[in-house]
Amino acid sequence: MSHSRIAFALVLVLASGVPAWAQVEEVVVTGARISGDDYSGIPAVVLQRRADFLVQQIRLTNDTRAEDARIRELHQTIRDMVSDAAKKPGIALSYGDEFLIPISATATEVVLTPGGKRPDTSSASIYVKMALGEKDNVPAAIAALTAFIKKARISGRTEVDPEGDVGLSLVKPEKYRYEIIGKITEDAKKLRESVGSKCRIQISGLANRVSWQRSDVSELTLYIPYQIQLAECE
Repeated sequence: MSHSRIAFALVLVLASGVPAWAQVEEVVVTGARISGDDYSGIPAVVLQRRADFLVQQIRLTNDTRAEDARIRELHQTIRDMVSDAAKKPGIALSYGDEFLIPISATATEVVLTPGGKRPDTSSASIYVKMALGEKDNVPAAIAALTAFIKKARISGRTEVDPEGDVGLSLVKPEKYRYEIIGKITEDAKKLRESVGSKCRIQISGLANRVSWQRSDVSELTLYIPYQIQLAECE
């Protein structure tokens, strides 16, 4: 079947340098699984992919009276967790919001914020991650992640509390771009076969970045927001 009848309308965004989203190393996906009306906003062609990591956000809080001591105890707790994680296959620590960054051995890059449950309190929010292979047992991986957090070495008056449910993270989501585009192209060919070989199919939106939604306890749905239009059908 000729490819000439399938026209790709791409939106080209010209900018100096590499777009910031193209440099994203790892994204975190928290919250509930996709359901109900959420599906209506997702295109027909998607890619199902197991997450690279299970992630648990934790908050470290310290109410030692002296600020210098609070900061020292919090950073020491994080350093000890980083050190212990290095001895546990698959475990790693990161910080950030939507995008995750590995925590170094010094942990000084982790931002400590004032305030908390009590006066004279400082806290920090970080992520503990467990690598997840295609054949790994997910409940066992979650149990290992939870056990690591519970056994964290605590410095001074530091407290460690999980925040929310176990989430997921994906490394370099844009590397799946052309696999998704390939699936979209194949779907467009089948659509043309179904509605008439003389139709012209126009695909727009392929320049959009890869998007994602959580679809299961360990699975992500990856997609590119695209649209298909049929024209000149006889």
